[in-house]
Amino acid sequence: MILFLDTVSSLPEFSIIEDNKIIYSEKILKNFEEKMSDCIIPCYIGLEKKYTLDSNLKSIIVNTGPGSYTALRVGIAFLLGLSFSRNIFLKGVSCTDLFKHQIKSQDVISTAILINSSNNQKFICIYNEIKKDYNVHKIEKNINFLSLSKNPIKKILTNENINFKDLTYLKNINNNKIDFNYLVVKNLIKILNIPKQNIIEPIYISNNKILN
Repeated sequence: MILFLDTVSSLPEFSIIEDNKIIYSEKILKNFEEKMSDCIIPCYIGLEKKYTLDSNLKSIIVNTGPGSYTALRVGIAFLLGLSFSRNIFLKGVSCTDLFKHQIKSQDVISTAILINSSNNQKFICIYNEIKKDYNVHKIEKNINFLSLSKNPIKKILTNENINFKDLTYLKNINNNKIDFNYLVVKNLIKILNIPKQNIIEPIYISNNKILN
């Protein structure tokens, strides 16, 4: 069995993968008032008993951001402890790397990635032709971050439905919601083949700078 923790989305979630499919998922938070630090251990203990994870768990996967600082810190710290105590490899993969597998090479310059996270935090990822990778920007207020792109954005990929009341400038752009469970299962072999990571580095964004 493989345990995947979506620590990025508005309501973080544990999912159990077996035979290349999700066999069970459970939200760690039932509402936006609950705290990750209070709920993650009881949620995991319930899963461990139900699926005998102490003997069946073979790998652990986590998405590393961008996302809420608190959710990333609590979720990844918990999984690191689990990984060390059980001697199970933990694979960390960024949200942009997960979504990039869904974008054709000829479409990267015209496709942006919108990440919705807990505490109503949002991040827009825009392709940088010089870096050949996505730049991540934390969305502050209703500023049109698409203006940072040198090319017209024709499509948005997102992990949750877009609230156009908050992001009116995205209203007329084609958008496609793809949840992280789907992305992880579809790219499971690639993720499991990631070389051993001695350090899992969450992607924290503050004042539109990536913090180490």
